Amino acid sequence: MCMASPGRVLAVDPDGATVDLDGRTRRASTLLLPDVAAGDQVLVAAGTLIRRLDPAEAADLIALLALARGDAGATTRRSPA
Repeated sequence: MCMASPGRVLAVDPDGATVDLDGRTRRASTLLLPDVAAGDQVLVAAGTLIRRLDPAEAADLIALLALARGDAGATTRRSPA
């Protein structure tokens, strides 16, 4: 099983992108998002950028993942309905 992770693009070059994934720097393919730019929030799966995220959506995903890991002090931006 492969899990998608939110990240922030640090740099783009002809071979792909360098992405910050929760403090870890990883390389990812830009084949599906050829117009990605440094600073973009993205969703990464299987070493490939699969979708651009708006900042609020990225923050929500990061908070939810922190809660799932049991990180102390993690909160979501939205309250449950």
